[in-house]
Amino acid sequence: MAKDNSQQTPHPENVLEHAEIIVTEQKVDSAIRKLAEQINAQQYSSPLQLFCIMNGGLYFAGQLLRLLTIPVSVSYLHATRYGDKTQGQELEWLVKPKAEDIHNHHVMLLDDIFDEGITLEAIAKECQSFKPKSLQCAVLVDKEHQRKPESGFKPDFAGLTVTDRYIFGCGMDYKGLWRNLPAIYAI
Repeated sequence: MAKDNSQQTPHPENVLEHAEIIVTEQKVDSAIRKLAEQINAQQYSSPLQLFCIMNGGLYFAGQLLRLLTIPVSVSYLHATRYGDKTQGQELEWLVKPKAEDIHNHHVMLLDDIFDEGITLEAIAKECQSFKPKSLQCAVLVDKEHQRKPESGFKPDFAGLTVTDRYIFGCGMDYKGLWRNLPAIYAI
């Protein structure tokens, strides 16, 4: 007889029935406003080149951009370890950054979450190889746990800190869905 795992991993379309809000929309908005203030206060010698890390960083980047008052140029890159899975796999580049978009520019990478940091660290290393004037990383969420990179790599800016649970909303997905939610949910 096959074991029924349906209660262990909710179906993506019904996951909200099994989830709770752990960060409200108002707290998310407040955190993004504070991040924008911190970034606006930076003294860049030339316009800031922002890279939205797709797909997760899209929600965060869109919300942050409307609050930035400094000159920025916007681009994107796409590297993933998840696809539509809930467990990380090998890093796969779908769209790599171009050297001319990074070399001698102030660069900031925007992503949804700093979980184990493997993806963001690999992306940052790739960008650093193109010799930017400066390279910073901003994430909406930093997850609290001990599985961070051994190198000590971490984002320069983090809006929220959450406990070590599977979360979705605000750019983070559950099996490919629910990135659009304005609050952060946990299963």
